[in-house]
Amino acid sequence: MKTFKSLLTVSVLLLGFQALGNADQATPTATTSQVSQGDQASPTATPAADQILKTGDLTVNLGGRFQELGELELVTNDPLRDHTRVYLFNVEDRLIVNGDYKGTDYWFETAFGGEAYSTSNNQINLLEYDANVPLADGVSIMAGQFKEPANLESADYDGYLLFTEKSELMTIFFNMGYDGGVALSGKSGDLDAIVGVEDGAADLPQRYLPEFFNFPPMTFLRLGITDGIKDDPWHPRQTDFDKPDNSQFAVHVNGIYLNDSNAGHSTDAALQSSYVTVGSATTDDYGNFMMSGEWNPYLGKTAPNYGPVSAAYWQASLDAQYRAPLGDTVFALQGQVNVAQFTASNFAPITVNGKVMTAGSLNIGGGEVMASVGDNPWVAAGRFAMVIPDNGFKYSYATGEYATITGSDPIYELTLPSITWKANPDTKLVAEAMWLMNTPTVFGGDGEYVIAEMPSQVSNATASTPITRLGLVPAGRMMFQFQF
Repeated sequence: MKTFKSLLTVSVLLLGFQALGNADQATPTATTSQVSQGDQASPTATPAADQILKTGDLTVNLGGRFQELGELELVTNDPLRDHTRVYLFNVEDRLIVNGDYKGTDYWFETAFGGEAYSTSNNQINLLEYDANVPLADGVSIMAGQFKEPANLESADYDGYLLFTEKSELMTIFFNMGYDGGVALSGKSGDLDAIVGVEDGAADLPQRYLPEFFNFPPMTFLRLGITDGIKDDPWHPRQTDFDKPDNSQFAVHVNGIYLNDSNAGHSTDAALQSSYVTVGSATTDDYGNFMMSGEWNPYLGKTAPNYGPVSAAYWQASLDAQYRAPLGDTVFALQGQVNVAQFTASNFAPITVNGKVMTAGSLNIGGGEVMASVGDNPWVAAGRFAMVIPDNGFKYSYATGEYATITGSDPIYELTLPSITWKANPDTKLVAEAMWLMNTPTVFGGDGEYVIAEMPSQVSNATASTPITRLGLVPAGRMMFQFQF
């Protein structure tokens, strides 16, 4: 399957480059940005992607994006290094091929460079490959791999953000990644809905060993009312949307449920336990702390005698969007509240904080709100996020016991101000001030690490150097993005 996906991507690219070679024989056609200026923006359009091929049945657009992120940060409890740090990160390196074939939209998006993650099973750098097939008026079916629409900010498309990155807090606790599946979407008047099922692990190995399947499979739902907002529901936008002529709004409820099942030598949920730990200083596209083996003491446990696993994960959220003209400019507001739970029972005994357990659960809650004012070329924005973690998040010390590492005190993140300048339709700079409050940090032998920015460093926690909270970590950031 992995070879087929790679060959399919290469074939589409070769077809497009061949068309470029024959451009003098082709009939001139409009660019993607031109053909998307209708009543509904094209769901396969990037801001400046070029249409490199158009025949009677097939349209091929070629695009890409790269981002560089610079950061100046102050960590006042570092006992070894300078408290003021300067970082430069290569955040994104994307190649995008999308278009239309006989009315079916398709999208391929691949990550290169530092975004390419190597797991124990394979490299997971092909983020999105899917086809959206129309079935009837307002009804279509999506098949392939896509970003799970479990909550609005997790689904927000990386190319249309108001800030340098998505909220670090919302990402590490509530993010849902890319996964293969099938989804049915429909719209009738102001009502719209998406319902689907997915594999449950983006790098699920095809080992064909005896498995226990727990019904239902991973299921998700997005249901709501949309009045005037015309974003592609699979690639929502925080910015670069059509300028509203009047007030527009959308309200949605979202849910995702995973009833864990055995899969080869592991389980669907445990296969995702490495995703957070591979994250370094950039946004992680795949996991969250609830699905990380270094944070969840109940993840990947087996029942006695290798029986069926008994574990489940669910997440629910409510989000709202509002956009309206404000004089000659635009005002936009977006917010959401989230809750999530992981439960497990009937597993072999483990010890957590000195207590022997065969069942347990983790529960978290959080939310965020963001607002912006502006239009090209300038936009000013602010964002506030809060998460209440579970007191049971763990780390395994040398004794073999699990110990609490975060506590349940709320963690806060304020990004204010954030200023975006569009140099041209394809290039933008974002400068912002970020304030992490009551945030977890850990000593890593060579200095103190901020866990929200470098989740993998939680492995440095020991009985003598546990996770601690720092009252304030201020940071200044600047991001350069080029998208074609």
